[in-house]
Amino acid sequence: MYRVISTPFFFTNWLQRQLSKPWRIFLHNNIKSEGFKKVLRGFFGILKVPLYVLLTPLRFINALFFNICGHALFETFNYLFEFSNPTNNKKGFRRFLSWLIYLPWRFLKYICWHIPLTWIESIIWTIIDTFIPALTLYHGTKMDYSKNIVAEPGRVMPKEKMMGQWYVGGGNWAGDGIYFAPAYSTAEHYSYSGVIIIARVTLGKVLDMGLAPRNIYDCCGGNNPQKVTQFGLKHNYTTGEWWRKEKNWWEYVLYDPGNRYNHVWRIRPLYIINPDKMDGLIRVEGGMVHWLFRKIVIKDIIDSIVN
Repeated sequence: MYRVISTPFFFTNWLQRQLSKPWRIFLHNNIKSEGFKKVLRGFFGILKVPLYVLLTPLRFINALFFNICGHALFETFNYLFEFSNPTNNKKGFRRFLSWLIYLPWRFLKYICWHIPLTWIESIIWTIIDTFIPALTLYHGTKMDYSKNIVAEPGRVMPKEKMMGQWYVGGGNWAGDGIYFAPAYSTAEHYSYSGVIIIARVTLGKVLDMGLAPRNIYDCCGGNNPQKVTQFGLKHNYTTGEWWRKEKNWWEYVLYDPGNRYNHVWRIRPLYIINPDKMDGLIRVEGGMVHWLFRKIVIKDIIDSIVN
C-alpha cells in the first residue's frame, strides 16, 4: 500500500531534482574549454536563484510527505511494535514476566518519549527541508550495515561505537565519502543482494563534474579520487555529482575523508527496504536514531544558513 501511495511523491521528488538543475542533461561529459566552464558556472549560479524561489512549494510537498508520512508514521509503527512486542531473547513464562514487569517503562520510553520526539523532529525537518533543499535518495548496502547506520546505540541492541553513524566505505570512484543514487536501480546494484536505505539528503553546494576542471575530472574512476575530495572541500563543495557513462546512471558523493558525517544532519534515513520481499519495509528494533537534537547538528545547520 505504501508503495502505491508514495509513487506520486517519488515522481515529485524526481521533478524537484530535474527542475532545480534543468541543464544537468548537458553535463554527461566534462566540457573541455576551461574558460567556457567558468562562464557556465557563473551563469548557472545566477539561474539557481529564481529556480529556488519557484520550487519552494514543491520542496514543501516532498518534505511533508517523506518526513511525516515516510518517516514519522513508520517510526511510530516501530515504537508501537517495540512497546507491545519488545525484542527479547527470553522464552516461555520468563518472557511473559519480563514483558509485564517492563510494560510501564516501555510505555514511558516509547509512547511518551520517542514517538512525540520523532514527530517533533519530523516537523522541524519538514520546515528545514523547505528552505534548505533536500532530496530523497537511495543508498545500497548490506543488511547488517544498514542497522548499524540507523539504529540508536544501546536502545535495544548492544551499544557499539559504530552504531547510529554513517561510515565511509571502500568504494571511492569520485572521492572519499558517502555515496547515493537518485535512482532505485542504481542503489540496488550496490546493495550486494542486501537492502536499500531511503534517506533525505541535504546536498549543499554541489560540484558538477561536467563543469569541474579537467584535471580534477580525470582523477575519477580510480586514477586519483582523493584529489577530487581535496579539491571539493578546498572550494567549499559538500557534494559531487557526475554521470557514470559506462554504467549509464547518475551518482552523488558527500565528501567525507574523515567520517565527519557521523551524527550529522545532511543524511537522515527515512526507512529501509528489502528489495527481495513483497512488503519491503524493514522493522528497526527499538526505532531509529534521532538525527536532530545534538549540538553538532544544530551548529552545522546554523553554519549552513549563515554561510
